[in-house]
Amino acid sequence: MELISSDLKIDFIGKSKFALLLSFVLAIASIYIWVSRGEDKYGIDYKGGHAIVVQVPSSASSENIRSALKTADISGAIVQSFEEADGQYSIRLGGSLEETETIKSKVKDSLSKFLSADVKILQTDYVGPTIGAELRKNALIATIIGLICILIYISFRFDFSFALGAVVALFHDVIIGIGIYLACGHMINMATLAAVLTIVGYSVNDTIIVFDRVREEMMKAKSFDLDELLNRSINSTLSRTVITSLLTLFSALALLLFGGGAIADLSLFLVIGIIVGTYSTFFIASPVARAWEMRQLAKIHK
Repeated sequence: MELISSDLKIDFIGKSKFALLLSFVLAIASIYIWVSRGEDKYGIDYKGGHAIVVQVPSSASSENIRSALKTADISGAIVQSFEEADGQYSIRLGGSLEETETIKSKVKDSLSKFLSADVKILQTDYVGPTIGAELRKNALIATIIGLICILIYISFRFDFSFALGAVVALFHDVIIGIGIYLACGHMINMATLAAVLTIVGYSVNDTIIVFDRVREEMMKAKSFDLDELLNRSINSTLSRTVITSLLTLFSALALLLFGGGAIADLSLFLVIGIIVGTYSTFFIASPVARAWEMRQLAKIHK
């Protein structure tokens, strides 16, 4: 199935200067959002807070509990079914250790009032900020190790210029993706990290397909113009990339619209990441690889 003709001659490389400028502006804006949000950008997983298990009537749903907490001005709570059949739910929200009893009472009172039923607090756990900071550090280390492994793998399979293009595109996707996600008012938690790693894998797969076509074209041609070859390779894989992106995007949108809770958080980042990742496949990875290759050629001819 070919959604877009492979005979198209879109000048992706020619448009890359504007695309790189746009990406630079978005990256700076994303970093600004990251810094300006401070500790507020982290969810309970990464800054500490409370995990409360409650028992409500079995007829109540996760959405009912979220509405009850919202009515009581309890913001940023993550609600997940614990034992849905028995009406047990886990509620995760911020707050210090000294506020534990106050938070428990507020949660219980808001649920009892909204659901017009007796609500029991079955368990309360507190995650301290030290543990949250350790989790943040481990998440950052895991992401950096993943990017280094990708750089090494693509360097062996292709060439360093391609590896550099792929890794720059991945940094681009992660930084801008997180910036847009935070701008939407969401917080970074475990689900966000899972989505980030998913997008990293998705984006590098798209990029490798384009680079594989570039390598094929290089092997077939006795001599070639690098810009023309890169454009031809991107255009020839355009239909496949767009179809894959659209199908994945529709699945993520379905989760976003009907998932709720942590699933909605994860799927929102997936939607953002798929769009940004597809854009970087066309306008970031190959132009960066080209820029490095041209730089090396200029050194040789000096």
